[in-house]
Amino acid sequence: MNAISLEDYQTIVDRSVILERDKHGLKVLKTSDGYIVKLFRRKRFFSSASFNPYSSRFVANAKTLKKLGFHTVDVVKVSYCKTIKRTLVMYRPIPGQALRSALRDQSSSAKIMGKFIVLLAALHDKGVLFRSIHLNNIIFSDDSNKLGLIDFADLKIYSKGLSRAMRLRNFKHLTRYKADQESIKNFGVDRFIDLYFSSSSLPESYKSEFLNNLQQALETEGRV
Repeated sequence: MNAISLEDYQTIVDRSVILERDKHGLKVLKTSDGYIVKLFRRKRFFSSASFNPYSSRFVANAKTLKKLGFHTVDVVKVSYCKTIKRTLVMYRPIPGQALRSALRDQSSSAKIMGKFIVLLAALHDKGVLFRSIHLNNIIFSDDSNKLGLIDFADLKIYSKGLSRAMRLRNFKHLTRYKADQESIKNFGVDRFIDLYFSSSSLPESYKSEFLNNLQQALETEGRV
């Protein structure tokens, strides 16, 4: 990890486009040469982040996801600015568009959603619990026809496939937003579950339970 001064940090900001910020300050930048810089802060002094910061989790998760065969970002550099207490992770972005946007193209939405469901089953079978999963955290690359994962600091990787309970919980995570609920409904809930199970290691005997849970989750009003 490189230590940078406040002046170095300000130079990075001045030469970048701000992509995201919140009440605590800048969160995501895009540099003039096309890299993404994600800024991490420690949210609470006494927390798990004190021992395993989100920035470290992000970098470690990127490496592990690649080892497991998933398409994701390439981390280039990690820096820390002591003055503002921020860790900056610079990475090479995945070319393409957010899956939520790609699904607006009705002519290819079914094919793309199908790819996502196969990806979801693969994540679960390989023990990846992506708590922040939603269709804006998946990138669809038109040129390679691949799906890539981003914004995965809040991700847990187990040594074996996820349990039934963990998978059901992850389905609820997936249905938190109205736009994503609509995409699933447009694809077809039964069709969604059928494809998930045909791509998953789970026995077919669990299918009705997953179908009922997904239907219930889609009845809950999602975030805008």
